[in-house]
Amino acid sequence: MQRYIDETIRFSKALNLTSVKNADEFEQRFIAPSVALCRWLPEYGVVLDVGSGMGVPGIPILLQQRSLQGVLVERRKKRAEFLRHIVRLLDIDASVHDCDIRDLQGVQADVCVARAVSKPEALLPMIETHMVANARAVLPVPATLHANDVPGWQLETVEGVHVGELHQRIHCYRRLGVSRET
Repeated sequence: MQRYIDETIRFSKALNLTSVKNADEFEQRFIAPSVALCRWLPEYGVVLDVGSGMGVPGIPILLQQRSLQGVLVERRKKRAEFLRHIVRLLDIDASVHDCDIRDLQGVQADVCVARAVSKPEALLPMIETHMVANARAVLPVPATLHANDVPGWQLETVEGVHVGELHQRIHCYRRLGVSRET
Protein backbone atom coordinates (compact mmCIF):
# COMPACT_ATOMS: atom_id res chain seq x y z
CA MET A 1 0.00 0.00 0.00
CA GLN A 2 2.86 2.37 0.84
CA ARG A 3 4.38 1.85 -2.58
CA TYR A 4 1.05 2.79 -4.20
CA ILE A 5 0.87 5.95 -2.07
CA ASP A 6 4.46 6.89 -2.94
CA GLU A 7 3.94 6.36 -6.69
CA THR A 8 0.71 8.35 -6.70
CA ILE A 9 2.31 11.28 -4.92
CA ARG A 10 5.35 11.04 -7.21
CA PHE A 11 3.23 11.23 -10.40
CA SER A 12 0.61 13.53 -8.91
CA LYS A 13 1.79 16.88 -10.28
CA ALA A 14 2.53 15.66 -13.81
CA LEU A 15 -0.84 13.89 -14.14
CA ASN A 16 -2.95 16.12 -11.91
CA LEU A 17 -3.93 13.14 -9.72
CA THR A 18 -4.39 14.85 -6.35
CA SER A 19 -3.32 17.94 -4.44
CA VAL A 20 -2.39 15.75 -1.44
CA LYS A 21 1.37 15.59 -1.06
CA ASN A 22 1.62 13.99 2.38
CA ALA A 23 1.47 10.18 2.75
CA ASP A 24 -0.43 10.31 6.06
CA GLU A 25 -3.09 12.61 4.63
CA PHE A 26 -3.31 10.40 1.52
CA GLU A 27 -3.87 7.38 3.76
CA GLN A 28 -6.64 9.15 5.70
CA ARG A 29 -8.45 10.69 2.72
CA PHE A 30 -8.18 7.90 0.16
CA ILE A 31 -6.81 4.57 1.43
CA ALA A 32 -8.80 4.09 4.65
CA PRO A 33 -12.19 4.99 3.11
CA SER A 34 -11.46 2.68 0.15
CA VAL A 35 -10.45 -0.25 2.34
CA ALA A 36 -13.57 0.33 4.48
CA LEU A 37 -15.66 -0.69 1.44
CA CYS A 38 -14.27 -4.25 1.63
CA ARG A 39 -16.88 -4.97 4.28
CA TRP A 40 -19.56 -5.03 1.54
CA LEU A 41 -17.53 -6.90 -1.09
CA PRO A 42 -17.48 -10.61 -1.88
CA GLU A 43 -14.37 -12.62 -1.05
CA TYR A 44 -13.94 -13.61 -4.70
CA GLY A 45 -15.18 -12.16 -7.96
CA VAL A 46 -14.76 -9.26 -10.34
CA VAL A 47 -14.81 -5.67 -9.08
CA LEU A 48 -15.61 -2.93 -11.57
CA ASP A 49 -14.19 0.46 -10.53
CA VAL A 50 -15.80 3.19 -12.62
CA GLY A 51 -13.93 6.47 -12.99
CA SER A 52 -10.82 5.07 -11.34
CA GLY A 53 -8.80 8.27 -11.67
CA MET A 54 -5.72 7.72 -9.55
CA GLY A 55 -7.04 4.27 -8.59
CA VAL A 56 -9.36 5.06 -5.71
CA PRO A 57 -11.16 3.04 -4.47
CA GLY A 58 -10.15 0.13 -6.74
CA ILE A 59 -6.40 -0.14 -6.13
CA PRO A 60 -6.58 -0.07 -2.31
CA ILE A 61 -9.42 -2.64 -2.42
CA LEU A 62 -7.44 -4.94 -4.72
CA LEU A 63 -4.32 -4.60 -2.57
CA GLN A 64 -6.32 -5.34 0.58
CA GLN A 65 -8.31 -8.23 -0.90
CA ARG A 66 -5.99 -10.01 -3.35
CA SER A 67 -8.59 -12.71 -4.13
CA LEU A 68 -10.61 -10.19 -6.16
CA GLN A 69 -10.01 -9.41 -9.83
CA GLY A 70 -10.27 -5.77 -10.86
CA VAL A 71 -11.57 -3.94 -13.90
CA LEU A 72 -10.48 -0.29 -13.71
CA VAL A 73 -12.25 2.08 -16.07
CA GLU A 74 -10.75 5.54 -16.56
CA ARG A 75 -11.50 7.54 -19.69
CA ARG A 76 -8.50 9.88 -19.37
CA LYS A 77 -5.65 8.13 -21.18
CA LYS A 78 -2.77 9.50 -19.10
CA ARG A 79 -4.46 8.40 -15.88
CA ALA A 80 -5.21 5.00 -17.41
CA GLU A 81 -1.49 4.68 -18.26
CA PHE A 82 -0.67 5.53 -14.64
CA LEU A 83 -3.09 2.80 -13.50
CA ARG A 84 -1.42 0.29 -15.86
CA HIS A 85 1.92 1.24 -14.33
CA ILE A 86 0.56 0.64 -10.80
CA VAL A 87 -1.05 -2.68 -11.79
CA ARG A 88 2.26 -3.91 -13.26
CA LEU A 89 4.42 -2.52 -10.46
CA LEU A 90 2.34 -4.00 -7.65
CA ASP A 91 1.36 -7.20 -9.50
CA ILE A 92 -2.36 -6.56 -9.11
CA ASP A 93 -4.87 -8.83 -10.84
CA ALA A 94 -6.63 -6.12 -12.83
CA SER A 95 -7.25 -4.84 -16.32
CA VAL A 96 -7.33 -1.14 -17.15
CA HIS A 97 -9.65 0.30 -19.79
CA ASP A 98 -9.26 3.86 -21.09
CA CYS A 99 -12.82 4.48 -22.18
CA ASP A 100 -16.14 5.79 -20.99
CA ILE A 101 -18.13 3.16 -19.07
CA ARG A 102 -20.80 3.26 -21.80
CA ASP A 103 -18.18 2.13 -24.35
CA LEU A 104 -16.75 -0.73 -22.27
CA GLN A 105 -17.04 -4.13 -23.96
CA GLY A 106 -16.98 -7.71 -22.69
CA VAL A 107 -17.02 -7.17 -18.93
CA GLN A 108 -19.29 -8.93 -16.46
CA ALA A 109 -18.65 -7.95 -12.84
CA ASP A 110 -19.94 -9.13 -9.49
CA VAL A 111 -19.63 -5.77 -7.77
CA CYS A 112 -19.15 -2.16 -8.81
CA VAL A 113 -17.48 0.60 -6.84
CA ALA A 114 -17.22 4.23 -7.84
CA ARG A 115 -16.10 7.31 -5.96
CA ALA A 116 -17.24 10.80 -6.90
CA VAL A 117 -18.43 9.74 -10.35
CA SER A 118 -22.14 10.37 -10.40
CA LYS A 119 -25.27 10.02 -8.32
CA PRO A 120 -26.43 6.38 -8.09
CA GLU A 121 -29.53 7.04 -10.19
CA ALA A 122 -27.27 8.20 -13.06
CA LEU A 123 -24.47 5.64 -12.59
CA LEU A 124 -26.45 2.43 -12.10
CA PRO A 125 -28.19 2.47 -15.52
CA MET A 126 -24.76 3.01 -17.15
CA ILE A 127 -23.21 -0.08 -15.52
CA GLU A 128 -26.05 -2.57 -15.54
CA THR A 129 -25.04 -4.26 -18.81
CA HIS A 130 -21.65 -4.98 -17.21
CA MET A 131 -23.10 -6.58 -14.08
CA VAL A 132 -24.13 -10.19 -13.49
CA ALA A 133 -27.57 -10.95 -12.07
CA ASN A 134 -27.69 -10.12 -8.35
CA ALA A 135 -24.48 -8.08 -8.62
CA ARG A 136 -23.96 -5.38 -6.04
CA ALA A 137 -23.00 -1.73 -6.36
CA VAL A 138 -21.19 -0.34 -3.31
CA LEU A 139 -21.15 3.41 -3.62
CA PRO A 140 -19.61 5.86 -1.15
CA VAL A 141 -21.62 9.07 -1.34
CA PRO A 142 -21.68 12.33 0.61
CA ALA A 143 -23.41 12.02 3.98
CA THR A 144 -26.08 14.47 2.81
CA LEU A 145 -27.11 12.47 -0.28
CA HIS A 146 -30.41 10.66 0.14
CA ALA A 147 -30.93 7.24 -1.40
CA ASN A 148 -33.32 7.07 -4.33
CA ASP A 149 -34.99 4.15 -6.04
CA VAL A 150 -33.35 3.11 -9.30
CA PRO A 151 -35.24 0.89 -11.79
CA GLY A 152 -33.61 -2.54 -12.07
CA TRP A 153 -31.83 -2.15 -8.73
CA GLN A 154 -32.90 -2.77 -5.15
CA LEU A 155 -31.49 -0.56 -2.41
CA GLU A 156 -30.17 -2.94 0.24
CA THR A 157 -28.20 -0.78 2.63
CA VAL A 158 -27.68 2.83 3.52
CA GLU A 159 -25.10 3.09 6.23
CA GLY A 160 -23.11 5.95 7.66
CA VAL A 161 -19.38 5.37 7.86
CA HIS A 162 -16.86 7.37 9.83
CA VAL A 163 -13.24 6.87 8.83
CA GLY A 164 -11.10 9.33 10.72
CA GLU A 165 -12.40 12.81 9.86
CA LEU A 166 -14.39 11.55 6.87
CA HIS A 167 -18.13 11.07 7.25
CA GLN A 168 -19.87 9.47 4.31
CA ARG A 169 -22.70 7.12 3.49
CA ILE A 170 -22.47 3.84 1.73
CA HIS A 171 -25.37 3.05 -0.59
CA CYS A 172 -25.48 -0.64 -1.51
CA TYR A 173 -27.71 -1.65 -4.38
CA ARG A 174 -28.45 -5.15 -5.69
CA ARG A 175 -29.05 -5.67 -9.41
CA LEU A 176 -32.35 -7.33 -10.19
CA GLY A 177 -33.15 -9.62 -13.11
CA VAL A 178 -31.02 -11.59 -15.47
CA SER A 179 -27.54 -10.82 -16.71
CA ARG A 180 -27.40 -9.19 -20.15
CA GLU A 181 -24.43 -9.84 -22.34
CA THR A 182 -22.44 -6.82 -23.53
